[in-house]
Amino acid sequence: MDKKAIAEIRRLMTLKNCRIDKIRGCYVNENREIVTELRETFLALEEETVEKYCEIFRQTLGGKPGRNLFNLEFPLEEEAPGGKQDMLYRLQQSELEDTTLLRAFYDQVIETTQFPDKYLILLAHGVYDIPGRTSDGLEMDDASDYVYSFILCSLCPVILLKEGLCYDSEKKSFLDRRSDWSVQRPDAGFLFPSFNDRCPDIHQALFFARRPDELHEEIPAQILGCPMPLAEEDQRDAFKNVVETALGRDCDFENVKNIHEAIGQLVEEQKDSGEPVQIEKVQLRRILYENGASQESLDTFDDAFDSAVGNGGTLAAENAADTSRLEIKAGSLRITVKADMADMIQTRFIDGVEYLTIPVANDIEVNGIRILQSRKDK
Repeated sequence: MDKKAIAEIRRLMTLKNCRIDKIRGCYVNENREIVTELRETFLALEEETVEKYCEIFRQTLGGKPGRNLFNLEFPLEEEAPGGKQDMLYRLQQSELEDTTLLRAFYDQVIETTQFPDKYLILLAHGVYDIPGRTSDGLEMDDASDYVYSFILCSLCPVILLKEGLCYDSEKKSFLDRRSDWSVQRPDAGFLFPSFNDRCPDIHQALFFARRPDELHEEIPAQILGCPMPLAEEDQRDAFKNVVETALGRDCDFENVKNIHEAIGQLVEEQKDSGEPVQIEKVQLRRILYENGASQESLDTFDDAFDSAVGNGGTLAAENAADTSRLEIKAGSLRITVKADMADMIQTRFIDGVEYLTIPVANDIEVNGIRILQSRKDK
């Protein structure tokens, strides 16, 4: 799913435009025991409660692709009877009415996930009549070609709110609040099926993880049965290692700067597509060749790329390199400039020592104090 598709589905999780028709779930304690189960006709709930649930659902589709949101593709064996995709498909087709399937899903989540404390397993089912679109992108509400039936799973920690005084806005006074358990924003979740090219795609799911440093990879691996793509930080490390390996002794300032500029140009050329720009192996090989990599170094490139990224894998451009700026670090020194100003930094050899030089402009300040714009030769 690209950003536009994710945004379109998120808009279904609002009080005004809600497409959720029922929710199911269970409350799990710290001993991995189900305390109670949840069965609600969603739109029969009070508006305030509906809005709280919708907020959780929107958060499960929030964040940055490649950092918090990951498109996962089911292996063929998981789509066979008894596979993990097959179970999700049957759960979605049952519209969350099959109690046996629901209990099997709860048990699988409880057995698999690594939540140390209490948490809520929340499942939502919804139906979206996908409106047709004109050639210029305008929606036609009376022209629906497909129906998107989906389930959304949110895994939310439940924490204890401490006792204390709290402000009651209606009574305009501070009142004593007793300790109570509160559902927090989701730590992980997924949407099935995916919504690709404005159609249901049962061969993919969208996985959500709130924290990039705690991805809950056990969920894609054991509940969804899908290989997890490289996370943002892992892609950045892979890109760095591949570039350093391929350039070898030619890994100097100018070549690295030019490589980032080439990737920035690639992103600019595809900015209107709405999809994250992916760098394939052949593209990165060409960029490296055009920016200083010797043929001898490139002989090791294929193995280095496949080892870091995987055979047939790609790197998301915005994860691999920050194309909006150029950052230089050396010990405690750090210089950051906008990408379109990177050419102002150059290398110079002075008395046999290599320096990075920055021309003095009219608006340079040091700790807020403007530096003199010109100096006379002494």
